[in-house]
Amino acid sequence: RPGTTGRSGSWHQRIGRISFATLTLGTIAAIWMASEHGPVSEYGGTLSTLGFFSMSLVVYGCAVMGVLAIRRGDQANHRVWMIRFAGSMWGAFWLFRVMLFVTDPLLRNYETVALLLSIWTSAPLGVLIAEVFRRRSVSRAGTAEVAPATPPLTANV
Repeated sequence: RPGTTGRSGSWHQRIGRISFATLTLGTIAAIWMASEHGPVSEYGGTLSTLGFFSMSLVVYGCAVMGVLAIRRGDQANHRVWMIRFAGSMWGAFWLFRVMLFVTDPLLRNYETVALLLSIWTSAPLGVLIAEVFRRRSVSRAGTAEVAPATPPLTANV
């Protein structure tokens, strides 16, 4: 597995830091570009803007959770969140385009529905698909790491 040597300054660690810095810049640019869609009704108006914000939140949120996990020294949860992050990236890019290609001809009589459907569902679907594949691969391997406890997303009061 990548990064399990525990050495500070490993390639995995360097690439991870570069990837996270690049992701941060890319997410800022994506949010900036998405904020321009609001006044354009052909792009879905405010709903597309909020959808792209949501897509950015899903992608960046998975990455942040992975970074926080490894900063705590929790390699198992880091692996889980990075697999989800990869799924969200694949979903935000590939699923978005495939869904648009499939749904646009089917929903052409309804302005922007295909676009909004693709925007709002592609990244979460990518996370779901990645999670299904992760769980299947772990169960086939028969390891003890079936599903590490994921910390709740809400604060304990």
